[in-house]
Amino acid sequence: MGFRMRANGWRNGWATAVMAAVSLLATARAQEEGVPTEVSPPAFTPGEVLTQDLPDDACMEELRRCCSCCPGWSHYAIFDVLFLQRNAQIGNAPLVYNADTNLPVMTAQDLQPGIGTGFRLFYGQFINDSMGWEVGYTGIYGMFGDAAVNGPDNLELPPPLGLAVNNFNDAKQIRGTYASTLNIAEANVFCYDCCEDCGPDWCGLTRCKRNCHCIDWLAGFIWAGLDETANLNAICCSPPEPANYTVRTSTNYFGGQIGMRGRREWRRWAVEGWWKTALCGTNAYQSADPIVGTISGQDRPAVSANATGVGFIGGLNGTLIYRLTDRWGLRAGYNLYWLTGAALAPAQWDFATATGAGTGINDNGGLFLQGVNIGTEYRW
Repeated sequence: MGFRMRANGWRNGWATAVMAAVSLLATARAQEEGVPTEVSPPAFTPGEVLTQDLPDDACMEELRRCCSCCPGWSHYAIFDVLFLQRNAQIGNAPLVYNADTNLPVMTAQDLQPGIGTGFRLFYGQFINDSMGWEVGYTGIYGMFGDAAVNGPDNLELPPPLGLAVNNFNDAKQIRGTYASTLNIAEANVFCYDCCEDCGPDWCGLTRCKRNCHCIDWLAGFIWAGLDETANLNAICCSPPEPANYTVRTSTNYFGGQIGMRGRREWRRWAVEGWWKTALCGTNAYQSADPIVGTISGQDRPAVSANATGVGFIGGLNGTLIYRLTDRWGLRAGYNLYWLTGAALAPAQWDFATATGAGTGINDNGGLFLQGVNIGTEYRW
């Protein structure tokens, strides 16, 4: 019995040795013929240089693809459609009174424009490993607000102008309108720094991950033009006889800006955000059409004024991107814009009748815009 146990042990030992030898020979032959074999994955830490040889050239190429230096593109183009709510600092001055009660029935706040639409277009290029440039345009149009009041021939504009112009008192309808357009052009250079977390555990498992994040510090030149028109149209008498008080303004900004932009990518998603601030010199201009009553005649000739000053432009954006392909992406985000030192059209209405009335200019207005953007991007 003891002899049989020892014999079984010898046979098991010889079988184990033979199997090990055959396995070693098969592994060696497979490596000579270029056949991939299973090996244990090497220890790997993101950012660590791999010193162990990889199984073959294809796997090495996959590793390079996964851990290539980000960003993986040198040009970009962005197109966003904007939907922005406007809030202008035009005060709350009375514009129309009920002559019977002597109470205001329309104020400047009633003319606040609603949502304006526009677009933003940018093109940029990386020129080396740390520098780049971009140009961009932002246009916001359709910012329009209006209000109208009706009465039994008892509406009038503020005195003394409202009493001096026959159509501006005892009116049956007065309508106010306010339209505005904003254009912004900019050119920037930026210094960028990109990092990435790259961790393929082992090429054979195809578990590559790539999270790229970049910070851009930018500086450049900005121009902005804010053009506005405000009108009060009064209709009196029978048959109806209209008269208008129309004011137009234009504010141009010229200055330098600084800002920062950040972007982080993972798989098909990316988030991007930026802030920009600019200190500008301003040139503001306002003009008013002649005021003519149907009976009183021309009560005020055309007048105009201009002024120079200092204004501020600020912007803030946060956007989420979904990558359709390696080059195309869909964008959706939120925006804030703020401008100061503006000549807003409703702030130029002057209801005085003294000599020189309407020849001044108020360029202390501010403009705040906030809303969403949706669009697309192309990077190559």
